[in-house]
Amino acid sequence: MADASGRGLSLPRVLVAGLGSVSALGEDTAQLWDGLLAGRTGIKPVANFRQEHLRNVLAGEIRLSAAQREYAERYRLDSRIALFARLAMDEALKDAGWTRAYLQKKKVGLVLGTSLGMSLVEKSIDQLDECGGEQVDTYDDFAGLVEELADAYRVSSEALIVTTACAAGTNAIGIAKDMIRHEGYEVVLCGGVDTLDRMKYLGHSALNTLTPTLIRPFTPERDGTLFGEGAGILVLERESLAQELPTYAACAGTGYSCDAHHITGPDPSGAGAVKVMGQALEDAGIQAEDVDHINLHGSGTPLNDGMEYAAIRELFGPAAARIPVTSIKPAIGHVMGAAGALEAVATVLSLRDQKIPPTLNVAAPDPELPLNLVCGEARVAALEHALSNSFGFGGCNGALVFSRVNADQWTDP
Repeated sequence: MADASGRGLSLPRVLVAGLGSVSALGEDTAQLWDGLLAGRTGIKPVANFRQEHLRNVLAGEIRLSAAQREYAERYRLDSRIALFARLAMDEALKDAGWTRAYLQKKKVGLVLGTSLGMSLVEKSIDQLDECGGEQVDTYDDFAGLVEELADAYRVSSEALIVTTACAAGTNAIGIAKDMIRHEGYEVVLCGGVDTLDRMKYLGHSALNTLTPTLIRPFTPERDGTLFGEGAGILVLERESLAQELPTYAACAGTGYSCDAHHITGPDPSGAGAVKVMGQALEDAGIQAEDVDHINLHGSGTPLNDGMEYAAIRELFGPAAARIPVTSIKPAIGHVMGAAGALEAVATVLSLRDQKIPPTLNVAAPDPELPLNLVCGEARVAALEHALSNSFGFGGCNGALVFSRVNADQWTDP
């Protein structure tokens, strides 16, 4: 079996070279991470769409700063989804030390996850009203978004969009890792982006998956989720390209599955989740006992949290009660197609700093779901391997394993 680097199979190790994010906690990754560790919340009343007929009017909504508005005007970005993606990509590339000119000399890919993309559909409807059907971008397959990004960042090879519901960001990162390991790519920009819209809130109000209060994952009071928006981007690179700048971690393993149990509800047995987590561990060349931390899907719905606990208990056995776990959704909302990407950013930073952010809104964990839930305050822990889970509608599942590398590069964690 290969070790976490993939070397046992003569596969190149894939490193996380740069991080970028935009979220309800801030304009960049530093603000996101500082907010998570401090236990701050970005949840607030929505301001960008009408509130009537909604089960809850709270969300992880991003209020654009003057700098973000100026950026949108400068690059003529007419959708929030394109703006968030560009801001996070700019930060991630700068963090990695890559310039667009240098990327032109490499085999570079782009993989982006999103959910229903209703903001793009609404944009095309507005264009239809204005143009009467002439020269309208329908965004039927969301290709327009990723094509625009590929042009902006001079990505001349594959540019892919992934729409596996709330697993999309995680699946996009996994695909990117596999492109480097198996398809000869040198650098892949990957992650997820999503925006809030009224249709999502109306739909989830009707489904009763929207909490009337706050997200309280893995507690007896959990009664639904709240949504957020933003983007999380990782720059993955082949190890041979590693520069003088520190790399964050190895993207060591990934898993994909679709159990197709129900169009909205998860399989309560957790079979698909067990499969996808097991695939990620095997791909990373590690055992269940090697996992030091799990960044949970942790959406706060009774069914999803129950399923995730059942899967963790099945895969990890007695160790399920030992491994420290957390969910960042109470702080930034469930960012749908970008949720797994932002959670991957948090997982990588946990490995770097050896700290796990707390799960907010937890007075006491549910005794029926006995996990080692980090709550109250951030926890210092010795972390070598961490798992990040994502589970979406239609039984779409994704899991990622990140492993610590070059610990001596980082000082004063």
